[in-house]
Amino acid sequence: MEVSKKNSPTPTEIIDWLNDEGVLELDWDFPEEGNLFEAGLDSMAVMQLVVAVEDRFGIELGPEDLTKANLATPTTVAALIALRTS
Repeated sequence: MEVSKKNSPTPTEIIDWLNDEGVLELDWDFPEEGNLFEAGLDSMAVMQLVVAVEDRFGIELGPEDLTKANLATPTTVAALIALRTS
């Protein structure tokens, strides 16, 4: 799935994108408010996510961005990207 560099992704696009990037293997019906940590997001996957977000969106995520709250669900990840790309 191609996610635009200019537009902030939707939570559904985040789910597809996490699968495409190989960060997580989420079911096609994974909920937008589903817990990514319970789905397997561990420290290694967080690092993959950071690199993928920075590459795809041209933004830099700092330690203050990498909170459990910001990375908890596809919705919160989409909101973080929207905040940093605005």
